Amino acid sequence: MKIVIKKLKNHKKVLILRIDNQIIKIIIMKKAINKSFKDWEAEAVEEAFGIQKIDTLPFLEITKTLRLAEDHPQRDLIEKYRCRALNLIDGWNEDEYKFLFISIYLGLIDFFNAKYNVFTQRPMSVTYDNGTKTTSGKVEWMLARGRQNPKQPYFFLHEYKPEKNRDNDPLGQLLIAMVAAQKLNQNDSPIYGIYVNGRNWFVVVLDNNSYAISDPYAITTNQVFDLFAVLEHLREKMDELYQ
Repeated sequence: MKIVIKKLKNHKKVLILRIDNQIIKIIIMKKAINKSFKDWEAEAVEEAFGIQKIDTLPFLEITKTLRLAEDHPQRDLIEKYRCRALNLIDGWNEDEYKFLFISIYLGLIDFFNAKYNVFTQRPMSVTYDNGTKTTSGKVEWMLARGRQNPKQPYFFLHEYKPEKNRDNDPLGQLLIAMVAAQKLNQNDSPIYGIYVNGRNWFVVVLDNNSYAISDPYAITTNQVFDLFAVLEHLREKMDELYQ
């Protein structure tokens, strides 16, 4: 019996057995390498999935003009939570930030609809590099179709610790979730996201192979009102996408 192993271009191997003048070929699949969402940096996402950062996109240009009306019914509550963050954010850990500001602030916007819902800590995965590698992780917060199981997510928020506790790349973790959604959705609709780095919130849009990032919105300043207007505009975009 003669045994020959050959490498193929698509990262597979073929095992060739010659027994009594008969040739038997066995394809050996290379085991997929798994990488967690939390281990991604923005540059690595760009290289692995062929996306590029650009200066701006039309949606971000629109958000620059958005302002919350002075008589908006939620304005007083937003000011209350802004003052809370101003006084306490430097001492908050990640969970305290989530429960004492982020969840309450987002809760002022009706992100619940017959067509979509909020999901938190839900698993997501996607393969890449010709199917030889997999990346997976739990998504902090997203909007998607469904009541129990998320489908077609279009908007993500990645919560993060205050600036001084930066151990990972919050943009990279958000981008990998957005790219995964783009591939799973299999359509040309943009993917929207926000990543939170301490008091600064950044809006991110991924459109085809390009993404852009807004200037920071500091939630301890009056920019918290502009950010709220952006979130309301994002809800309108979700209503359109999930019609």
